Amino acid sequence: MARKNAAGRLMAAGLLSVMLGSMGAASQLFAQAGSIGGTIGKTDKSQSGADEAPSIRPEPGTRKPARKADTPRNVASSSCSKMPGNWAWFTGVTAVIRANGTATAGPYSATWTCANDSVVMHWNHGYTDRLRLSRDGTHLEGTNGFITVTGDRR
Repeated sequence: MARKNAAGRLMAAGLLSVMLGSMGAASQLFAQAGSIGGTIGKTDKSQSGADEAPSIRPEPGTRKPARKADTPRNVASSSCSKMPGNWAWFTGVTAVIRANGTATAGPYSATWTCANDSVVMHWNHGYTDRLRLSRDGTHLEGTNGFITVTGDRR
């Protein structure tokens, strides 16, 4: 019986030391939470944002004038303003080119832009025409990568 009590006491002491040891380790882990990953984000932050760079505002009166929503970019800067109208297209149909940057030719539609007399038309059938508008605005000529594309003002 003395052996049973000694073995029980030894087991109880071992269990008690394991429990106390794990409690001490757990309290150390909680005390060290977040210290292993380094610093995340900015340090020395303030709620007011005082350490952020100031935004740069344009000088009053230096704003660009607003572009009309129905006018393609750079149309007024060249003979591109002469682009809208009805054109006798190389396919035999009449291409209707509108000032709002859209066009139709038969069953097909396109969007177009113009800069420095260079016209780019993206057609819904997949071709892209790259054309040159004559200075007087009466003739278009270029290519879509496969064939020569032309148009004359009607």
